[in-house]
Amino acid sequence: MSTTTIGDLLNRAESLARSLRATGAETTTGQWRSFDSASYRVLHELVGPERAGNRDQAVSHARLGRVLNEYPSPLTTPSPEATYNARQAASHLSVSHWTIVRDIRRSHLPATYDNGRYIIKAADLPGAGEVQPADSRSSHPVDRLSCTLGALGDMVVSERSRTTTIPGFNPLRDDAQVAPVMARVFAITVVAARHALANIPLEDADRPLLIAQYAEHALDALGDVDRPSGLHRVTSFAPPSPPLGPNEELEAALRGWVTRARTELAQAVPSTEVLRDIANQARHLYAVTAALMTASFTAGHASEDAARAVHVELREACEVMHVLAQQWATVTTATKPSHEYVTATTTLHTHLTAIQRESLSPSEQVDSARRIDVEQALADLRYAATDLSELTYTAAQLPEPLIRSGLLFAPARILPSTMERLPDRNHGRYVAIQLTEGSELIEAAQMGSSAARQVRATLELSVRSAATTKPAQTLATRSPSQELKPITSLSGPDLL
Repeated sequence: MSTTTIGDLLNRAESLARSLRATGAETTTGQWRSFDSASYRVLHELVGPERAGNRDQAVSHARLGRVLNEYPSPLTTPSPEATYNARQAASHLSVSHWTIVRDIRRSHLPATYDNGRYIIKAADLPGAGEVQPADSRSSHPVDRLSCTLGALGDMVVSERSRTTTIPGFNPLRDDAQVAPVMARVFAITVVAARHALANIPLEDADRPLLIAQYAEHALDALGDVDRPSGLHRVTSFAPPSPPLGPNEELEAALRGWVTRARTELAQAVPSTEVLRDIANQARHLYAVTAALMTASFTAGHASEDAARAVHVELREACEVMHVLAQQWATVTTATKPSHEYVTATTTLHTHLTAIQRESLSPSEQVDSARRIDVEQALADLRYAATDLSELTYTAAQLPEPLIRSGLLFAPARILPSTMERLPDRNHGRYVAIQLTEGSELIEAAQMGSSAARQVRATLELSVRSAATTKPAQTLATRSPSQELKPITSLSGPDLL
């Protein structure tokens, strides 16, 4: 599976940091400076912008902000698009806060004033010199560590740039989840700084000593951070091209469809065909997930309780999505989905159907090369369940504004009859619906969003229980009354 999580990168960075203790490789000042810059960038992106509008959030976030502001004279700015407040700029330039304020008031430093604070573009700060990035082809552990932190910073930037966040799963806005990740970065920094002190020329040792002292102090300032963080599960995908085998084909199809679905939902007037298809695709994904979960239980990888809980949750979610798809089928925005989306949808449907009919078939005539790795496929589908949480949440926000804008239409014949609509009914025309007439659609969309979030939570719990489960009883040894019914037996039209 071509996926990487923030947790994976942190684990790799910690492993590389530990290897520094055993290596006698010389470390140059340039390599240390590359690491120093990469470490600061990760911390800067993790902390993110200041909070405004919510006092409790602002107060909580200020603690992390103070820790970051104390970073000793960062060697570079994280990116030209980054912004600083006056205190951050002062820390970056190793001057007092009042020096920055004075320069701003004298028009020596461009800045804007918003919500009681100065906002300074990183590109407008006096340069602190360039730092050569670490060589990605190098096998030196310090270079590899710097590149790993660079990738970690890229993932944080990508996650923060997402326009839609799932309620209850927005760890970058939760300081309690950011702090444990920062602590791990600080611990890595301490180890790397100690290694640099023992290897670089003494005339350059002041900087790693200063950073090591700062990182140890920062760890104390963060307090108790020995707790799990949702940030560890933030994932980056790199589907193989071309995909080989059913698992790679599934992964590539899922990523392609999700990417296209996000693009379609970002349109000024999304297509209701896409919105209906998202609900239908959710049903299909949940049906395949249930079948794979049953196969996992049969193989002894999942407990009976976990398999049953997932099956019940998926069945209920499929029923909700069926109702939602029916509601979207009654209205239209007169917008067509893009050719790319239709292609991605067809591809995903083909691979999901193939898994049900071929890869999970008990027949011995099925080519072994087409047999799917059940646990890997379940992991891909768990990521897809998180994507569906985002997509259905975004879709649930659309009915009301579309109706209020007069952009959601339905056949006049199925709407309450009025004198104004009589000619439209007689001529079979579509008319804009009223807010009261869209109440069932709005409710169904909200229920679909809620069901998708609940499925994601249930699948996450199933992963945790699988880590501690004992070898499960196989389906073959259970009585017929205990068997899990296939979700495809749900009433309603075939999954599209």
